[in-house]
Amino acid sequence: MKSLQFAWRNLMRRKLRTLLTFLSIIIGVASTFAVTASVDTAKRTFPLYLKAAFGKADYIVSGTEAYMPESVYKDFEKLNNTASIAVLKHTTKLHLEQEGITDIQKRIVLSGYTRLDTPLTHFQVVKGSLTAGGAVITDRTARVWKTDVGDTISFDTDKGIKSIQVSAIVKYTAELMGPSGWMMAKYHHWAAAVPLPVLQDWFGLAGKIQEVQIKSLDESNIKSVEQQADELVKRYGNMYMQPVVVDFGSVSDSGTFFLVLYLAGFLGIALSGFIIFNSMYVSVKERKKEFAVLKTIGYLTEQLRAFVLCEVLILAISGIAIGLLLGYGFGNVLTMLIYMIFSVHEDTNLVLLKGFAIAVPAGILVPLAAALIPIRQVGKISVIEALIPKHTKTSPGMGRLAAGCALIAASFFIKHLLLIVPLLIGIALVYPYLFNLLMFLLQPIYRRIFRLSGQMAVSNARRNLARNAMTSVILCWGIAMVVLMSSMNSAFIQSYEKVVFASYGGNLDITFHHTEESDLERIKNIPGVADARAYTVYSAIWNLNGQQRKLPVVGAGAWIDRFPLFTGSGTSRSELVGKLSRDEIILDKAAYAAWGGKVGETIELETQKGQHAFKVAAVVSTMKDGGYGAFMQEDSFNDYFGILNAKNVLVLNDHAASPLQIRENIFGQFGERIEEMFGPEDIVTMVGSIYTGTFSVINGLVIISIIISGMGITNTLLINIMERIRELGMMRAVGVTRRQVVGMIMLEGFGIGLAASVVGCIFGILLVYLTSTFVEISYLTYRFELSWIIILCIALFGILVSLVSSFTPASRASKTPLSEALRYE
Repeated sequence: MKSLQFAWRNLMRRKLRTLLTFLSIIIGVASTFAVTASVDTAKRTFPLYLKAAFGKADYIVSGTEAYMPESVYKDFEKLNNTASIAVLKHTTKLHLEQEGITDIQKRIVLSGYTRLDTPLTHFQVVKGSLTAGGAVITDRTARVWKTDVGDTISFDTDKGIKSIQVSAIVKYTAELMGPSGWMMAKYHHWAAAVPLPVLQDWFGLAGKIQEVQIKSLDESNIKSVEQQADELVKRYGNMYMQPVVVDFGSVSDSGTFFLVLYLAGFLGIALSGFIIFNSMYVSVKERKKEFAVLKTIGYLTEQLRAFVLCEVLILAISGIAIGLLLGYGFGNVLTMLIYMIFSVHEDTNLVLLKGFAIAVPAGILVPLAAALIPIRQVGKISVIEALIPKHTKTSPGMGRLAAGCALIAASFFIKHLLLIVPLLIGIALVYPYLFNLLMFLLQPIYRRIFRLSGQMAVSNARRNLARNAMTSVILCWGIAMVVLMSSMNSAFIQSYEKVVFASYGGNLDITFHHTEESDLERIKNIPGVADARAYTVYSAIWNLNGQQRKLPVVGAGAWIDRFPLFTGSGTSRSELVGKLSRDEIILDKAAYAAWGGKVGETIELETQKGQHAFKVAAVVSTMKDGGYGAFMQEDSFNDYFGILNAKNVLVLNDHAASPLQIRENIFGQFGERIEEMFGPEDIVTMVGSIYTGTFSVINGLVIISIIISGMGITNTLLINIMERIRELGMMRAVGVTRRQVVGMIMLEGFGIGLAASVVGCIFGILLVYLTSTFVEISYLTYRFELSWIIILCIALFGILVSLVSSFTPASRASKTPLSEALRYE
């Protein structure tokens, strides 16, 4: 009990210093807990979400032509232990009279289902009923349209304007995915579900469907269901069946994001350790005489160390308690942002166990480790030296410099993002030398511009070299990380844009419901269109390490030089495709890496003729289908996959026409049959928003760490002032004004921030260079390029943080009563 009372009394001695140290622990624990819990939640949710969103059916039966008879569905409906639905989709326009809304913004895909309340739709009702016979829209669409259950919505159909009541509003789902607002509707269509007979009647498609979805109601019976369905497909002959494959590789890039997120989150608790060390080291130094007196009256070394240990534990345990509460709220916000970035629409509870398991020990162990040296110093206090102090000047040893240089050099040979760890440790070890050098260079500038205040500021910064350097390096770390993240964000977007425009196949890719012989000529005659080409694509199924995966395969020909779908080396695209034999295939880099084989080996794919082995003839780069696919010679493709109707058309723009205007012109002629229209600029915008979102979240965490470093600067300057309070009193006594005292402290803080900004930017640039040699996202590396505007802004931000952090200590120093300063010991 005495230890606790003693510890509490000492903590209350320097309330502001204790508060800043306490806040650093809280923020460090909160960021560690939030990052760990949110990443763990996302890792567990992503596969479940993908399965629920895209894997509701087990098998999909489609026809080789645009439609197949509805009577087919009746046979599949009779399969034992299954749920099945027939689906028909049609594109049309909303009948909406509203100023400023163009036709292309009104396009909508209507999905007709035989039933809307089955496990295959799995709509989660927010309001209304799925069995009332009306339309079903998502809550997002309802908000944009300002529509409620019971309201009427109208569409342009083959039989004129048709209206239907909204009978249900459901949670946002993959089947009814739509834009977030009218502006985004220029690039993505709306979606709604209606009963199948309604859609068939509106568009004169009585008795016709597009596909049948089948789901086994018993997981153990899925093979039997597959056999029965396959027999029916073979009986009809003009249909094919594919298993529904949830490609969990679509979020594979999240691994890199999560790793950087961990590094940024844990940076906060690491920086709090530096602040704790600073505070406790100075506290022990300030109380040397007190500890010496306690020794003379019989206190043991272990008891004195226990007093200091209790101080650390009080701060750590209290900080953990508040940090976990703050981290819980922060974790929910961070999880929401991660879901938003990866387009996951799911409401899940935060997974807390791993967050607790990491944040609580970190909140205890980091402060204890940081206070280890100060606690040991208590035992080394000599009674005689404490009562008769000797002023010795210490300087960092050469061994520290050698170790720091070795760690920085080692980071050049690490081809992993974890190189950040040894590099940052190396910076911390060499930083006192760099800080001392910068202060030496700054001294004549300060002296010339600010005279006495500048001279004193530099002298004071160098007087407590180790402490000020340690404070400055905390800010330096944060600045280096922000430089890295901001530069990577800009560079990846630029690199992605170049590759997309070089391998997208044109300026626009249109997916039709079905194409007709005259469509190509009609498209070519549309104003603004320079050329057009139809092509076929098939999502083949392949087995990868025991898991089924989708592999989009494109049938290509000599036209691929004019409509480039990939980039290669050594030969033209048409020559590469023309040399392919019947059983050869070209893989994209991503698919090639996932496959794990070598050029010349064979890959097994499911075709409409059964499983077949294809020889991998070459590897190329493409951004089609998310940069993951394969290419075959057209004749071989048609032979193996039997796609009679090419649904995709590539379009080249006339340079004088805007992409949006061409879309509107094409939609004006083919609106009822267009399912999707995407251009390279859409992909760049979408991917750019993902990259910007991920790096913004990471930078947000790093900025939190920079805030902690700002607390460290405030703490250090307060300590420096307390040690010089008598000196400040003497300066005031001989005529130094309060304004000059404020300027001196602010200049000292400015020097700490300037050194951190300069060194931080230099090492940030080094990090950008090192990571540019190996970091890949979507199998795309980025070039080493720098935006000096970004770097300048980051440097100015670092200096601003130091100036803001210096204000309170400067104000306090100027307000210290002269009589009190002269009496201070």
